[in-house]
Amino acid sequence: MEISGPFKIGTMQNDMGGNELHLDFTAEFRAKNIAQQTDAFQQYIRDLINDISRLDPNDPNRQGMLTILQVVEQLMPHIEANEIPLEETIVISLQQDNPFGTITLQS
Repeated sequence: MEISGPFKIGTMQNDMGGNELHLDFTAEFRAKNIAQQTDAFQQYIRDLINDISRLDPNDPNRQGMLTILQVVEQLMPHIEANEIPLEETIVISLQQDNPFGTITLQS
């Protein structure tokens, strides 16, 4: 499933054999003022939560979408405070074995 939003998402394998998420903000998002960026990011979170809620718990896309949701929720306060250089790539290392189990969404 493609997740469209304020950034492009890519996955890469690093030198250690692990996986990384690469987030690059779109030119359209970077061109917005901070209030518009905050609104767009909040809408993206709402849309992502709605999309996830419509998926079957066993859908293979669900875990990836929950991971992205977790990331964007952590980024939200930094977007609001204008603390992230939007022209740079955000790199997130992913663990192969999640010691905390799978991510679940509760309403």
